[in-house]
Formats: sequence, structure tokens, C-alpha cells
Amino acid sequence: MGWLLSLAAAATLVVAWWMPGSPECAALGWTSSALFVASMLSPDRRMLRSFIAGLITYTGGFYWLYSTIADFGGFPMAAALPIFALFVVGSTVQFLIWAFTWGRLPAFTARFGLRTALAWLVAHHFWIKIFPWDFGHTQIGFVPLAQIADIGGVTAVTFVMMWVAECFVARREVSLFARLAAAVALVASLGYGVSAEQRYKNPSGPRLKTAMVQGNVSLQRKHDVSFFTVNQEQYLKTSAQVAEKDLLIIWPESTITKFIPTSTAVAYHALDRDTGEPLLPFLNNGSAFLVGGLTYRSRAEFFNSSILIRPDGSLDTPYNKMILMPFGEYTPFSSWLPWLEEINSTAAQFTAGAAPAVLSFPLSSGVQAKLSPLICYEDVVPQIAREATQLGAELLINQTNDAWFGRTVAPYQHHMIASWRAIENRRYLLRSTNTGLTAVVDPLGRTAASLLPFTEGVLPLDVELLSEKTLYTSMPIYALWLFVAALCVLLAVLPRRAR
Repeated sequence: MGWLLSLAAAATLVVAWWMPGSPECAALGWTSSALFVASMLSPDRRMLRSFIAGLITYTGGFYWLYSTIADFGGFPMAAALPIFALFVVGSTVQFLIWAFTWGRLPAFTARFGLRTALAWLVAHHFWIKIFPWDFGHTQIGFVPLAQIADIGGVTAVTFVMMWVAECFVARREVSLFARLAAAVALVASLGYGVSAEQRYKNPSGPRLKTAMVQGNVSLQRKHDVSFFTVNQEQYLKTSAQVAEKDLLIIWPESTITKFIPTSTAVAYHALDRDTGEPLLPFLNNGSAFLVGGLTYRSRAEFFNSSILIRPDGSLDTPYNKMILMPFGEYTPFSSWLPWLEEINSTAAQFTAGAAPAVLSFPLSSGVQAKLSPLICYEDVVPQIAREATQLGAELLINQTNDAWFGRTVAPYQHHMIASWRAIENRRYLLRSTNTGLTAVVDPLGRTAASLLPFTEGVLPLDVELLSEKTLYTSMPIYALWLFVAALCVLLAVLPRRAR
């Protein structure tokens, strides 16, 4: 029976990740949580079953990573397959930690129905995840429950799911008081969510007109030197058709693929060395641009950057991407193993940025629009958006190029995880992509508008600039969860007599 439950739990979770953001995904997330609780209750080969369940989850749920390794990293199949296998096996250690901790936690955690949630908290915080997913991410389609993320992040949603699931799956082991407490916690969470829906349904703040351009430039054309100017002209021509006063026009990650010196002061001084044509867009009609481009500070420092061109043509200090993608933007361990660079000869060697940044430009009303860019993968990391909001960002903007994922479910998974940044910080999140999914996420985590993937178009939408700080933004909630996880590790490793 234990094997059947473990396999069913993993399969259900995989299917949930194949339907990201949907009500079905939310329902399957709950189902998977309950099945994992039931599988943990069966002592027969718990560790082995959990390991197999992890292999199924990572192979089935994130199958697309193989093609990303091959396309983005430029690896041949003989190298891409072992790297993907290493990712799957290495990531599955998280499930082993989950099962081990579950079996070692003291009995009182079971009486309170918290054993599964606390064990997952340990596994979630004390193992590396290249694609940082959580059970709670499946609940973005269950809007009322998702709203507690502005208090405790996605971790709070996962905790409630697993607590409720254990209390009602393991009824014999859980006290009546704990079952009532879990039920009250769920009802309170939903009540809070309904209240938040009313509060943030029509948020109040200065309004900003935005337009995101999706050029749908193929990978081949994007990296073909002969198309560099053509690609940029395509974006500029489309932007000029919608440009107007007080409009922020947003281009995706690395739209401009010719390197620009960080010392450039105004847009019209950044010129192509060969043609003498401007490298940065400037229409001189009151519109501003936020563009993804490549910059350099010296012969040894190159950056993947987000560049803000103000309505008068002046530039803010570029934001430089902090989290670089391994095998695409740098080659891990290449300083120790130089032969890795020979295998992965197409990888760049960028320098990582130092900190989040808040860029600003004036509107004709005198209001300063304050925004913070998140480049590519950075919108799935809660800490970066949180720090940017603490610094004063009133709008979060993700610029990415998800063309590497191909026609898979990955862009939708990326979007689902990123949407939680809007709830946690109660900000609009604009996601500007080259091939999709270009979308606007409102402060409730709902996708307010989007463009179809692999199409060319413009997504115009007015958004509010918001300045309120949530509990999640203001307080060190992540540190609190980490402390609880560390305490659980201590309880798990202490001898039973000491406990």
C-alpha cells in the first residue's frame, strides 16, 4: 500500500505542475499533499519510496530542463543527459531529507499534526533547488488561500496545506485539539484571503501607463550577429507605434545584444561603433524605456543589465543581473576544471551584479515612478523582490527570455512561481518576455492580461504604483522559517533520550 501511495502522490504532483496556475493545479496540489502524508505513515521502506517519488517528481514535472541544458548551455546530448540526470538525482535528495526528518521528529509533532509540515520545512530550507518550487505554488489558482503569502510567503501556504492534510489523514495519531486548530487555521486563512481580495481588488496609487513589447525573436536570429540591428529595429518600430507621453515601454532581457559602456550618460550618446547609429531607444516624445541589454565596465567586467532611459534621454544607473545562469552566462567550476569551458564553448563569462536596484523617472504630474527590475530567473527568488520593495520599489518588472524553454509548460511554471512576488509585496508585477509568457500580475497574484506565447505584439495596461509595505516585506519572515527548520533539525538529530 505504501508504494501505491508514494507513486500516486508523485504522479499527482507531476500532473499539477503540467497545469500551472489552474484550479485543477490547486486541487491536485492538495491531493498530492494528502497522499504524501498517507505514504509517510507507512513505515515500509519509507526512505526508498520517497527517493523514487522524488525521481518521478523531478523527471516528470521539470522534464524540459534537459532541452534547456542542451540549448542554453550548448551541450551535446552526451553531456546534457548526464547533467540532467545529476540534476534529478541531486534534487531528489530533498525527498530523502523529508522522509528521514519525518521519521526522527519527536512524537508530540505527530500529536499536533505537524510532522509532515515541519519535516518538509527542513527539506525545503536545507537542500539546494535549482528550480525553487514548493507545494504552495500550486495554490496560485486558489486566490483566497494564496493571500496569506503577504504574511508568511509561499512557505506559509505549504505549511497550512500539510498541517490540514496530516490532521485529517492521520486522524488516529492527531489529537482532537490539533484537528480543530488546523481547521480554524484554514478557515482563518480563507477569511483573510477574502478580506484581502476586497482590499486589493482596486488598489489606490498613482497610475502609470505601460506597454510591454514581445518581439518573438527566435533563438537562432537573436544570436546571429547579422540580425542584431534588425532585431532592435523591429522592437523600436513596434514601440514607436504605441509611444506617448508618460508611457513606460518595456523590452525583454538582452534585447540589445551589442555591448554598451556603463559610463554612457544619455541614450543618444550610446552609438554603434560600426554604423554610428544609436544603440539605445529614444523617441523624445515623453515616453520612457526600460530595456534589457548588455553592458561593460571594463575589459574584464561584462553584465546582463536592465537600462532605464528617462523621457529626456538621460539614463539611470543600470541594474546588473545578480543571479547568473550556469552553463549559459558562466561555467561553474571552470577556474578549477578548465576543460569545462572547452565542452561548453558557447557560454559567456558575465559578472554578477551586487544588489537590487530601484530605478526612477519623472511623470509630467511630478510623480516619480520607482521600479525595480528582476532579470530572468530572479523573479522566482523571493528575497530579491522583497529587498527591492524595502528599498522603495513601487513596481516590479521581470525581463526575461524564456525562448530556451521551447514549446513546453516551463514558461507557465515560471510565471506561476513568479506571480507570488506580487502577493508577498503587494505590487504589480510586469513580466516582459521575448517569446512569452508576457503578462501583468496584479497585487492579488492574478494574471490581469497576457500575450499568447510565440506571437509578436504589445501588451498595454495601466497599473498603480503602490508604496504599502506588507508584513512579509517588513519583517524577516524567511529568517523565522529558517529558525524553525533549524530547530527541527536539532530535534531530529538528538538522541531520543535527550529529546
